Amino acid sequence: MIGKVVSGKYQVVEKLGSGGSGEVYKAYHVNLKTPWAIKIFPSNDEFAENELTVLKKLNHPAFPRVVDVVREYDKTIVVFDYYEGPNLQKLIEFYGKIDEKRVYYWAIQILDAFSYLHNISPEPIIYRDLKPSNLIVLEDDTVKLIDFGSARQFKQSNRDDTVYLGTPGYAAPEQYGSGQTDVRTDIYNFGMTIFHLVTGIHPLKCNELQMKDLLEDAGVSRNFSSLILKCIAKDPDERFMNVDEIKNAISSWKNRRQPIYQPMGKNAIEISVSGIQRGVGVTHFCMLFGMWLKNKGFKTAVLEYYESGDTLDLCMLLNKESQLKKKGFYQVKGLSIYPSMGTEKIDSFRRAEYDYILLDYGIHDEYISKLMPRSDVRVIIAPGADWKIHAVDLFVNKYESILKLPNTYISFPMQDKKSINIIRSYFRNINIITIPYAINPWKTDSLINKEIESIYRKIF
Repeated sequence: MIGKVVSGKYQVVEKLGSGGSGEVYKAYHVNLKTPWAIKIFPSNDEFAENELTVLKKLNHPAFPRVVDVVREYDKTIVVFDYYEGPNLQKLIEFYGKIDEKRVYYWAIQILDAFSYLHNISPEPIIYRDLKPSNLIVLEDDTVKLIDFGSARQFKQSNRDDTVYLGTPGYAAPEQYGSGQTDVRTDIYNFGMTIFHLVTGIHPLKCNELQMKDLLEDAGVSRNFSSLILKCIAKDPDERFMNVDEIKNAISSWKNRRQPIYQPMGKNAIEISVSGIQRGVGVTHFCMLFGMWLKNKGFKTAVLEYYESGDTLDLCMLLNKESQLKKKGFYQVKGLSIYPSMGTEKIDSFRRAEYDYILLDYGIHDEYISKLMPRSDVRVIIAPGADWKIHAVDLFVNKYESILKLPNTYISFPMQDKKSINIIRSYFRNINIITIPYAINPWKTDSLINKEIESIYRKIF
């Protein structure tokens, strides 16, 4: 099929997979060079014709538009929107569990799409096969629902479905013959899909009794966990009755003030740290802030970029060489430290295992300036002495572009309020934070902890 031109207009370039009742390919319009997805299935196939019927009814941004239907010999070819992006199953395989906040954003979009389907007149459309592989995520985190091979229109008069479809693990009990599927079936599929995303665990690998503990272990908030568990109740009558009930439940707690310190259980937030010059305390800050995060219950790691940095010296000082050799990292009071990582190791690091990662980049230079924008937060440490202000001024002028990025801060250690006010008056257009004076980053008092907390609150 690859290379074939369909209907004289669409040149097939790549197989994307199989979905529902047919095979899906990527194709380009031979004249316009625009990408499209095409699905090929046998003509007169009941499921295929059902999918086509459903797709032609849809007019919602979450679903692909049908733009052409070609009847060719014994095949029907449907041309619809092509979406550039991975499906959520691929993201789980790459990252493991996904950030709850990100999943929440996707969940709202899925609920909106289901609300549209379930309110189609005169008969609701039941999707019946929601799962991570049927959700494409675009670059802006918009999700798209694909593959309507299992969808059906709800018939109030039907006591049971004629055919039972769904994917094991996500499919509701009624999809296996215990009754007719309805909007609550989609709610069950939704709950199992969200469970998989926030825990990284396929529903088939655990039972109903384990799911509450697994959600807790993944650091999922109590409200979101309760919502998921209600969605996946075996008895449809114990689930939410419709999507509006889920939305009402969310609106009842989404604006409540949540505890500021909650383990993320997700793809880690990344904080890159560099220094204007040697000896300003980059590694010290990483250890100090890292220990504070760890003590608040966050799984935290410090990754050192340079091959011969301070963390390797610290490892030898603490006699942790055997631990480093065996595990590839060592720990100080529960804080994980990875010396001499380099770009390749940092890029392939297992981010899903941590809540926060501090990247110790050492001295800031042109190359580091290109690496830091990839992080969620950037902290650049500068000397605060009067005679060093000129050096800071030169740095600010040279790296003005990175300092203008959101969530970027210049930090001045060991400065009192008077000194910081003078510095702020001199550098009015940059974000400034102060670092408390702490001789031992592993042992801090309440005053220092309060100052670190203020840094956390300002950044996050």
